[in-house]
Amino acid sequence: MRLFKLNTTIHKWLSLFVGLQLLIWLGTGLYFNLMDHSKASGNELRVHSHHEGSITGFDLFPIKDITSNAPQEVNLIWVLHQPYYHFVFDKGQHSYQERHSKLFDAVTGKPFNLSEEQVLTLAKNSYSGQGKLTTPVLSQPPFSDHVRQQNPMWQVAVEDENNTTIYLDSITGQVLRHANDDFRLKDLMMKLHFMDYGNSGGFNHWLIIAFAFATLFLSITGVTWLIQQYRSGLLKLGWGTNRQKVAVTFSNENTITDISAVGRSTVLEGLASSHVYLPSGCGGGGTCGKCVFLSSTKLPITLSEQEHLSQEQLKEGYRLGCQHRFSEISSIEVNTDRNIENHELVVVATNFITPFIKEVKFKLKSGKQLAFKAGAYMQFDVPAGMNSLRPDDMPECYEKYWDSYYHGKFSHNGVTRHYSLVNFDEESDELMFNIRWQTAKNGFKAGIGSSYLGSLQVGETITARGPFSDFYATSNKKVSRVFIGAGSGLAPLRSIIFEQLKKHKDKSGLTLIYGARTEDDLLYHNELKSLSEKHKNFSYIPTLSNPSEEWQGHSGYVQKVLLPYMNQKSELHLAEFYLCGPEAMMSEVEKIIIDAGIPSNQIFKDKFSR
Repeated sequence: MRLFKLNTTIHKWLSLFVGLQLLIWLGTGLYFNLMDHSKASGNELRVHSHHEGSITGFDLFPIKDITSNAPQEVNLIWVLHQPYYHFVFDKGQHSYQERHSKLFDAVTGKPFNLSEEQVLTLAKNSYSGQGKLTTPVLSQPPFSDHVRQQNPMWQVAVEDENNTTIYLDSITGQVLRHANDDFRLKDLMMKLHFMDYGNSGGFNHWLIIAFAFATLFLSITGVTWLIQQYRSGLLKLGWGTNRQKVAVTFSNENTITDISAVGRSTVLEGLASSHVYLPSGCGGGGTCGKCVFLSSTKLPITLSEQEHLSQEQLKEGYRLGCQHRFSEISSIEVNTDRNIENHELVVVATNFITPFIKEVKFKLKSGKQLAFKAGAYMQFDVPAGMNSLRPDDMPECYEKYWDSYYHGKFSHNGVTRHYSLVNFDEESDELMFNIRWQTAKNGFKAGIGSSYLGSLQVGETITARGPFSDFYATSNKKVSRVFIGAGSGLAPLRSIIFEQLKKHKDKSGLTLIYGARTEDDLLYHNELKSLSEKHKNFSYIPTLSNPSEEWQGHSGYVQKVLLPYMNQKSELHLAEFYLCGPEAMMSEVEKIIIDAGIPSNQIFKDKFSR
């Protein structure tokens, strides 16, 4: 299984690498089809002059009498209508490869070097435009406009609208290339098309060879993945729209209902088509691990299920609804309610309770009161529109925290967002939520859901589904419970704590370790302090990562407070732990708990991915 996971990881990274280059090929190929070939060649304003002449009238100096090392070859060439011997002492197979040569006057036999004036004349003779030619410069390789060239060249820049540059051979004065902006764009496209990111000047280089092997390995890992999926029973070809009937047991109601859905749909989708909604924070992507069901049919185990479900759960038959098709099952058990309703909620109160968290209270427009387990959440439908980057009703005392954030608005499509209820059902007839305004910074937009809900005013309405209950206190009345949260992750923890103390009159030990940044960021601080004073079985331990000098409590993250707390409380091996907050915090906290010998089935997490 470890090798298979490595295979899939390699396949995904190779897919990204190969896919990006395929997109580049598509774009550059489109450019090559649409480009103006005359302009892209760089020769739109080039005049091809012939450097030939007649030896009539010239008394040529004998080659054998020229004082020089023995050349490999000698050529008679013409420069501005004058004859010269071109002695080539050493040269490569191609003209751009390194070469050693020299000119001799064919009349006098003396060595000859081109002057700037002669180079300028040769450049002018090759140019038909109106631009002004600047003073020639003898340049050494490398050249951005001729990456293969390994020999020095005269470079003459032209002041025209297309930034033409004329390149001439440093020895013979032969015009080698006209380059302009159109030519440079084509050259860039060629570099991208042939993956010549190392400026080799061609396509026969190590990177394109590596790409060929990467494509081969992509095919191999893809075939390996398909074979593994087929062997494990996860690769199933479904055709048509045949419907499958499945017997669904609702464990919280102890009732059974037959539900029919398209066989190729996932269990999550099939149930939703009959208005039975499994919890899901990722929309069926396999990353949240919430859409759990119990199958009577033995189903293969996917990588997502290995990551999110315990070995005990997998052995019992628990699986994730997003990982299996409706056609694979015959009867299942789910822990959810039937026919989850849509509710129209009306805002009855809204105010900032920390610099970045707004408490928003709703009531049902119908006037009904919902019953739900503490720790539940609701799913809000946020319509498309324009949201503010920062609040318009920020209290003056919190303005200093928002100085670095921009004013303005941004557009967005409609989305679905989940927020945990802060209160329990019998606390009041209101539905209370903590909306942490996700700020806009470094070019990113503000949070769509938080900026929309955070901008709602009293009297405005929004549609929501639920409440959904997948994070709640167990029915064990004798066990002590430790709640660990940070930031707005306090919301479901507060709900459960208040329900245990006020509704269920829980007498077992309850402890809340809560982390925030500053004193201003502490949610419900006075309320929780008062609760701990009233109920001796409840302990409230706040800790700040950036406290002021006046702070008398714990400092640092919750992980720092949890470790000594567990060392002091030996009886915690039977306790239940409830975690909610940022993923990194929960991962570290869970490791501390497990390292202390606490079984994983005593740890309950409300993932922040919603």
